[in-house]
Amino acid sequence: MSARRAPRRTSACIARALLAGVLSTLGCGSTTGRILETIDAGAPPSATLRVDSFLIRSVSSCAVGTACASNDPTDCFSITDPSGPRASFAVSGIRFVPPGDPSAITSGNNQVSCFRMTLDDATFSAANGLLGTLRAQVFQASGGDIDLDIHLHDVAAIDAGFALFTTGIFLQPPALEMVGLPLVNRETDFTFAITGTGDAATGVAPEIGNCEGSNWPSKGVLGASTYSWLSMTSRCATAPTFLRTWLVQMSLSRRDIALASDIYDGAYPACGRGDPDPTRWFPGVDDCVVDPDASSCGRATCPDAQAFYLHILEKHWPRGRGFDGNYCDDGRIDFDETGVDRGGVCDLIGR
Repeated sequence: MSARRAPRRTSACIARALLAGVLSTLGCGSTTGRILETIDAGAPPSATLRVDSFLIRSVSSCAVGTACASNDPTDCFSITDPSGPRASFAVSGIRFVPPGDPSAITSGNNQVSCFRMTLDDATFSAANGLLGTLRAQVFQASGGDIDLDIHLHDVAAIDAGFALFTTGIFLQPPALEMVGLPLVNRETDFTFAITGTGDAATGVAPEIGNCEGSNWPSKGVLGASTYSWLSMTSRCATAPTFLRTWLVQMSLSRRDIALASDIYDGAYPACGRGDPDPTRWFPGVDDCVVDPDASSCGRATCPDAQAFYLHILEKHWPRGRGFDGNYCDDGRIDFDETGVDRGGVCDLIGR
């Protein structure tokens, strides 16, 4: 059990880097980028949290279902190419299966349209850079208390089934199990799957809709920690979206794995009437105008989402207490375990 997980081996490296005022990935871990800091080197991070990030260069899938006859776009899922719509499916009953699945054939009223989502070298590099920026933002906003130990996994290709997500798609964790379960372990606190948006060679692309989504353990994850999928659309390939998505995972992990207490649990008092200790609650990413100690509280809309995301860590992260986001490392029987931190996926990860 390590609910107050001690800093890992990178902490000494971090402390040395802080003495110089710079945290550089050349000497500390496997991430990219530089973190400029002035935090006292005598206080290394209390939470060195592992992030397993799977950058998938090619994902292939097929949509199977009936043609959409509705004029309401929310009733339809579309696959396009550079000339326009290539296929349109009724949302009701659509399924996504790997190529080669027996159901991926046109029969009766069913139509089939297959697609690939690829990451070219430039987009791969951009995703890597955004992960480095995420690490820097989290380190700085937490006052040096959280260091994200990012493990980058370059995945050549997978065949996958997706789930329908609003009118777009979501890459389900089981699609990565074969390649991912041996690479995650009991120290993994967060997982990301990052894909392209369509086929760079042909221009064929599925409707993305929301370009990011997250799962918690009872919903289905990769390994024993929370999971997010991100597609590198123009909206999602940004530092605020990467930070938001990680914070969503943190909120889900605090709730379901760390079992952290929250005095408000989303039911906030009036603006300015919050508890004197802001670490007693952890706002959600959409609580910008209701978090009682946020400068944006009471506004009609959130004026600066990224500023609010940073506020969550700056004011509400409980420094010095550590964190463990892996249920195979929490010292109790939960989810699919058959004993304390054993059985189920706990016996499959890191092998």
